[in-house]
Amino acid sequence: MRGKVVISLIFACSFSIIARLFFLQVISANELTKQANKQYGQQIKSVGSRGSLYFSDGSLLVGNQTVYRLFAEPALFTQSPEEIAEILASLVSTDLERYETASASAQSEIQRDLATEFIHKLTAENKSWIGLKERVSEATKQAIERKQIAGIGFDDYEVRYYPEASMAAQLTGFIGKTEVGEDIGYFGIEGALEKELQPQRVQNKISRDALGGKLLSDKQDFVSLNGRDITTTLSRDIQRILERELNDGIARYGAIGGEAIAYEPSTGKILGLAASPTFSQEKFYQFPSERYKNPSLTTLYEPGSTFKILTVAAGIDSQTITPETTCDTCAKPRQFGTYTIRTWNDVYYPDITMREALAKSDNTAMIFINEKMGSEKFVEYLRKFGIGRELGIDLQGDRGTPFPTSWRPVETATRSFGQGITVSSLQLVRAVAAVAHDGKLMKPQIVSAVFDPATGESHQIAPIVEEQVITPDSARILQDMLVYAAEHGEAQWTYSKKIPVAGKTGTSQVAEAGGYKEDATITSFIGFTPQHNADFLLFVKLNEPSTSPWAAETAAPLWFRIAEQIALTLYN
Repeated sequence: MRGKVVISLIFACSFSIIARLFFLQVISANELTKQANKQYGQQIKSVGSRGSLYFSDGSLLVGNQTVYRLFAEPALFTQSPEEIAEILASLVSTDLERYETASASAQSEIQRDLATEFIHKLTAENKSWIGLKERVSEATKQAIERKQIAGIGFDDYEVRYYPEASMAAQLTGFIGKTEVGEDIGYFGIEGALEKELQPQRVQNKISRDALGGKLLSDKQDFVSLNGRDITTTLSRDIQRILERELNDGIARYGAIGGEAIAYEPSTGKILGLAASPTFSQEKFYQFPSERYKNPSLTTLYEPGSTFKILTVAAGIDSQTITPETTCDTCAKPRQFGTYTIRTWNDVYYPDITMREALAKSDNTAMIFINEKMGSEKFVEYLRKFGIGRELGIDLQGDRGTPFPTSWRPVETATRSFGQGITVSSLQLVRAVAAVAHDGKLMKPQIVSAVFDPATGESHQIAPIVEEQVITPDSARILQDMLVYAAEHGEAQWTYSKKIPVAGKTGTSQVAEAGGYKEDATITSFIGFTPQHNADFLLFVKLNEPSTSPWAAETAAPLWFRIAEQIALTLYN
């Protein structure tokens, strides 16, 4: 009887064990595998380096810098979590930006807060690996390693490095994060060329033993591929000049912002572009998001008298006028129904020539040209000059802009002198650069070469002629007229004797909903040197200067200060 009981118990136990094994190995196999992988395995991402950005001379504009992720493996601790937290907090706190400028008492508080954060993380249950701090510096890493704390380690990774601080921020853009925490470029070149710059990513698994240590026999096969390097068209010296002088000009003339663009008419290369207000790429999150966009590309404005260059160009090329053509409707203001159009200073010149009219920035003369040429022909030339059309440049945010659909007489009249029509600064630069380059409209460029580390090959970006807008003869005539305008126009007092200049001022009203802002203007000057076969074109714009509403007294003198420095850079 007792034997039967024993046999029954053995049978029952065996059945229970078999049932349990069946449950663990079959029914719960997937879930247990996941738990085991979580406990004994760690997914490690291997990432190549993001492509760097360079100035045209090969110097670094945006690169990469190695920093460290501080982590802990509690199973390997030989000290208490509290003791480790105190040591780490005293060293890591020096990496915090606010620590350097804090008082002694504030520094102690920062260390206490950091120690509390570390203790909370280090005492978390059921964790074999704990991330403690990102972006630990090399110096801090070495200081921690000297403490020889068991269970504390580092993973290295790269972040963007800006050797020129915030220079060209609205051209470069910055690096943010995707929803899953991976790096991605936003705005500027970083956003436009994300696919070129981004590195390849691969994921590998590291196995660990029961104590959380790495298994030496575990095979690692990391494969990474660096992103492509971009050489820009930017001159470091010219970019520095533009940013320094623009900021000085904004302060000098009490403007709320501004832009300065240096451009090579023969190639379409942007030699430098500064805009203010701007931001820091490294600390972009500390700035208003509206600063991230490049205003020269995305902000539209009514250009005013600089637009007269295009009106005169169309008139000459269509053989509607010559420089000596006289205006027989320029003796008084022009009337269009209930609208009266005057000159900027309410001074009128009967029978003024077109050469003089451009120099004196005569609105009535521009209306005269348009009436003789016809609105259809005017529209045709504006489209050929690229007004309203995207630039095709490697900057995020490039797109076409609104082009007027209604061309009633009064609308055509005001647009002939740059009011009632909007452009971006780069659209105007591209158009006027065509005049400087014998009528050839070039595709604007911010990238001159792309280097692929996978192949070791560098691809050079060749200049692209988009179209011949006006004939070379027409362009030469207008180039000479613009020299006369610069020498004899309202900004003649600023004219430089050091460099020959072909250029034009522009003063326009600031458009707002339902009309224009009172007592506010946008002042600008656009010009190139020398007048034939121009080496560079420069555009300067000031938003709402308070010292004077006129371009001749704000943007023009700033233009000549910058242009003389660029000339020294290029010719020395």
